[in-house]
Amino acid sequence: MKRSRAGRQLSDFFAYLLIPAVSVILPASGSRWLIRKASGWRWLMAAVADEAWQGAQEFASDPDETTFKRRWKQVELLDVRDLYMISFGRAGAVMSEVQMDVPLEVAKDRVMIGMHWGPSISILHILAKAGLLPAFPYRPPERVVFRLRPFYQVFSMLAGRYIVKTLGDRAVPVGGAGSVLRRLADEPGSIVVLTDSPPMQGRTVLHSDVLGKSASFNAGFPNILAETEKEYVFYAISLKSDDKVTKKLELDGPHSSAQAQEFLQAYADFMSQHLSRDAAQWRFWHVAQQFWYEQ
Repeated sequence: MKRSRAGRQLSDFFAYLLIPAVSVILPASGSRWLIRKASGWRWLMAAVADEAWQGAQEFASDPDETTFKRRWKQVELLDVRDLYMISFGRAGAVMSEVQMDVPLEVAKDRVMIGMHWGPSISILHILAKAGLLPAFPYRPPERVVFRLRPFYQVFSMLAGRYIVKTLGDRAVPVGGAGSVLRRLADEPGSIVVLTDSPPMQGRTVLHSDVLGKSASFNAGFPNILAETEKEYVFYAISLKSDDKVTKKLELDGPHSSAQAQEFLQAYADFMSQHLSRDAAQWRFWHVAQQFWYEQ
């Protein structure tokens, strides 16, 4: 048991502190090379990659375990590296690696609906830099994590600092966020929401099929979207399929839905398209059983 805990701490040290810290001082191409190499180290992030692989088996088919885990690690490592780069003065390098085929103007004063997908932590910086006044509901870091995974906690604290610094008073802590988002819907700016988190116990849920299986969604934001009749855009920042470890921002919309269930079906289709194409980029496979349910 002690060896297992020590191994996880060592893995976290490399993944959430050493590799991204070294990346800050390397040329961007050098840091991407480092991520390509590190994603092939079996011991690195072994436990969490295995959890993701096991979670994906029941719901999506992928070529093989090694390929899946390596790509999953690349997504995670690149996301952490991007946060460090943005936080320590290298945002320009991160921005230059994101291919954008659709003008960002499509997201202006609309809701951007995403998922826990791909190396997407840079989306808030991208929108803020473009003057789109992004708002985002987020969960502040939990201090209890520090005792269990101190190096991961460093990353979590840095992420919280990045969100608040980038968004200011448009960074919305969860817990009462619904009323704030309703108010923001009437103001200029883009609201960024991730809708694929497993519902908390006791919350009202809606159901829709993802990958042909019924999934549970929090009903809160779909209801807000229907009530406000706010136009929305689906987005995803995906790791590209080449070996350069670069990204592409996809924007799909604008759309509008008069009913929450109508929106949710469109969102579930958007999720299914991405998960069936490249399942390793979804970050929530470890809680798949909480997301899908048996009827």
